[in-house]
Amino acid sequence: MTVYAIFSDVHNEVDNLEKTLDYLASRQVDFHLQLGDLGVQPLPLLDPLPVHHVFGNWEVSQLHRFPPQRQPEVAAWPARIGGDGWLAAHASPVFPPECTDLAATQRYMARHRPRWMQLFPSLLHDKQAVWAAFAELAAQERQVFFHGHTHVQAVQQLDADNRYRRLTGPIIQLDPDALTLVGVGSAGIPRDGAALRCVLFDDEVFEIELLSIV
Repeated sequence: MTVYAIFSDVHNEVDNLEKTLDYLASRQVDFHLQLGDLGVQPLPLLDPLPVHHVFGNWEVSQLHRFPPQRQPEVAAWPARIGGDGWLAAHASPVFPPECTDLAATQRYMARHRPRWMQLFPSLLHDKQAVWAAFAELAAQERQVFFHGHTHVQAVQQLDADNRYRRLTGPIIQLDPDALTLVGVGSAGIPRDGAALRCVLFDDEVFEIELLSIV
């Protein structure tokens, strides 16, 4: 069993990340997943922790702001990560296959010049992107996808009968026969109230806890 603390969109708000990490230190957490738009200043706070990073749109456009000695590390952050039954990325599980890491994504954008929202759609507002995300989960034979980008904590589910619904917490037992999109919210600049947001995910019982830190 692994319990993951999953957070996103810190946007250089060091004090808010410290507050989030202080709270998570009081909980059983085996690993941390940072889902992009972190910023430069908060990165050292995560260095002592067991953590995996994925890049967000901020890192793609602002890699040059990181200290030179850290740029190769950040440039190697992947577009998405995953485990048995789950995936996680900044905005969507759907990404061009050549965009394997941040550096490759910068090259892709320079070559093809897509709109930012093509690579980083909002799963809160873009219905087409929501259905594409569900389809990608099904194709990858995964049940749940964790994302940031929207700065809003929200859970969307498509059940085995293709019925869509929104779920509320704080504790959600994930249905193995359903497809679920989990917006983890923002640990830096939330857009759904004053509380800082993140989630805990237990990969053995497939349960998530929606956290609001005040």
